[in-house]
Amino acid sequence: MRLRPPGYRVFLSLVVGLGLTAPGHAEPIKLFILTGQSNSLGTTNGTESDLSPGSDASDSRVPFFWHNVADASTSLGDSGGVFTELQSQQGGYYPGSATHWGPEMAFARTLDRAGVENFAIIKASRGGGGNTNWSKSAGGHMYQHVVDTVTAATTVLTNNGDTFEIVGLLYLQGESDNAGEAAVAGSRFKELIDNLRIDLPNAGTMHAVIGGIALQGATRDTVRTEHQEIATSTSYIDFFPNLDLQDEVTDGIHFNRAAKLRIGNRFARTVLDQGVVSRRYGKLVFIGDSITQGGNGNASYRYPVFTHLANHGVPVDPVSGYHFVGSITGAYRGNAGTTPDVNGQSFSNVHDGHWGWRASWANARVRLPANRRSGNRGEGTILNWTAQASPQEYLVSGPDATVPYPDPSATGSGNTGTTYIPDTAVVMMGINDLGDDPSSTTQVISDLGLLVDQLRASNPSVRIFINHLLHTDQTPAMRDGVDAVNDQLAALASAKNAASPTSPVWIIDASTGFDPAALTYDAVHPNAAGEQYVGDRIAAALGLIEAPTAAADPVPLHLEKDHTGFDAHFEGNEIWNTSFQNGWAQVNPLNKSLPQPTDLRVINPGSGGAWIEGTATGWTTGPIGDWTFEARLDFDANPNGFVLWLGTGSDLILVEILGDRTRDSGAESFEVSHNNLDGNAHSFRVAHDASNQRYHVWRDAIRLTPIDGAPYDSPSNDNRMILGDYTSGAFGNNFDVTIDRVSYDTSGAFLPPGADADGDGMPDAWEYEYFFTL
Repeated sequence: MRLRPPGYRVFLSLVVGLGLTAPGHAEPIKLFILTGQSNSLGTTNGTESDLSPGSDASDSRVPFFWHNVADASTSLGDSGGVFTELQSQQGGYYPGSATHWGPEMAFARTLDRAGVENFAIIKASRGGGGNTNWSKSAGGHMYQHVVDTVTAATTVLTNNGDTFEIVGLLYLQGESDNAGEAAVAGSRFKELIDNLRIDLPNAGTMHAVIGGIALQGATRDTVRTEHQEIATSTSYIDFFPNLDLQDEVTDGIHFNRAAKLRIGNRFARTVLDQGVVSRRYGKLVFIGDSITQGGNGNASYRYPVFTHLANHGVPVDPVSGYHFVGSITGAYRGNAGTTPDVNGQSFSNVHDGHWGWRASWANARVRLPANRRSGNRGEGTILNWTAQASPQEYLVSGPDATVPYPDPSATGSGNTGTTYIPDTAVVMMGINDLGDDPSSTTQVISDLGLLVDQLRASNPSVRIFINHLLHTDQTPAMRDGVDAVNDQLAALASAKNAASPTSPVWIIDASTGFDPAALTYDAVHPNAAGEQYVGDRIAAALGLIEAPTAAADPVPLHLEKDHTGFDAHFEGNEIWNTSFQNGWAQVNPLNKSLPQPTDLRVINPGSGGAWIEGTATGWTTGPIGDWTFEARLDFDANPNGFVLWLGTGSDLILVEILGDRTRDSGAESFEVSHNNLDGNAHSFRVAHDASNQRYHVWRDAIRLTPIDGAPYDSPSNDNRMILGDYTSGAFGNNFDVTIDRVSYDTSGAFLPPGADADGDGMPDAWEYEYFFTL
């Protein structure tokens, strides 16, 4: 298949990547047609920071032909009558949509990752309109437009000497159906697929997949029901719902970036699960260290990947399905735990995971130490395993750096003489390299790059998946090292993909959300839940399952914000300067002075409730939802306490600051001892988490409340902001405080910068970003 876009380069990467080396190639090209209205077209009028589909190694490997329209007489643009790379299409017609792209992007990428070869996509979508436009019997213009677009594309193939089969129709339409159209949405779609099977060339067995519309409404409910029922009653039609994406729209109707990618993935997994095309991973190797090998009763993440392969019926066959390969059989010291059969398949525990190994050992840059060959940890290097070494000995730099392979002095090694040429490689390696030197991140990337080159030397079409390194519950230096390596993996993949049109490299992120405190048994190695977590994400990258999303548990506070960025800020002299300023006031007598130009000193000279109040500063309208309050205070005397009274509108938060401790009212939820009379100013921050109905307190960025916050101190419809003495009793009498500043932000509940709730050296914001917990 030679695709020659006029005026610029031949898309050689498409030709070689699909294995189509000459006109008349024996295997027909499998064609998929995408049509529908605006969510099939794909708008880009959202407010997301990135409205593009992003880039992927698959994009240059999948031929793409398109002609999109706004209506019967208005073209939105086309591919120039040729197949191109997978890409965004022309926009500029609809306000805000500079380009268009829809489900085709993730659809193609998912098929490519799943090992589907020799396929192409033809897109003919419309900017809106009801299903009448796709009805041949009603004279709908979109029916003829689909036929004309597909005919033009297949003519290009025929002229190039290629054969083809139209195997799939992807349909996303129905948001704009009127009541009459909704009532016949099912029969109208069957009419569409039945007519296209007749009117298009080589389409007699074409399978159709309907992507369900998501938005609410009685008419739309009818469309969904019609589509579901026609799929249930027709063997060559399938349907998948998208009701969970109702909130992922940009303007009340059009899906955002994340939803479009998820829908494309769902189209792909449906055609894969229905056998329209097949997952083919070939000889599949997992390369890594102990996390890949497993041991201590843990089979590693490889077993969950196996369960997904088996559950989706991928056959154990190196040509038509998958076949695990590697130089090692079994876990470290043979202790893999139990691995039950799944769907009639047995787990073949074959791999190249080596307990304790470095990437530099696997690629032979550094000689493998003799003491790292026992306990079923294996032998050799990638060059040995892929039979590139001749004779079979370690190949490393420097004199006298070879040793016979297998090493006769090694004991307990597993399958040291095994060789194989992988078709698919999944790599997770480098954490032990960082354990030697957490700053060696650049070298780890270089070693992974060499590993890629060596795999490609054995098979120029090998498909490579490189995993993010998993975070460990060790040191901040290791945390930062893992971050640095993971941050560089995308650039590594980009460089390697630019160097080869036939051997794609993809990056898998199983690190984000992986909490080593909960998902490992020893701060490093995944426990059963951790193995499932990682395995699920690798399976998703391989096109087996949908990418997991974060659990919908109550979200802890996870955004940091310094007080300098708050939307209200008052220095002491902006509260009082011979008189109260900016809405501040006092209740009952207080002595006030400015010992420094911007500091306000406030003394309660006796008994009885007396305070300064900032309710009228703008606080009144804000505290109903999430908010953050911070005061920096320096106490010269505090014999009976000082209160931060913060009303939420329906409940009270009462933080009592005493000379030797800080607590909630009554010390029912927290009471932390420290010296508030040490002659230093201290920052007290209170963050209100409205959704969880809790509040959080920090002193100098050190958490005082439990991690999940403290409950309200009293039910009340009060919404005041008060600092001082709030009782008629002894509490609050005779305080002497200097107020450096008071700040608040009513846009959210924010952590102080660097807050570390559990004292593990990892900032709360960082832990939530990667682990979705603190």
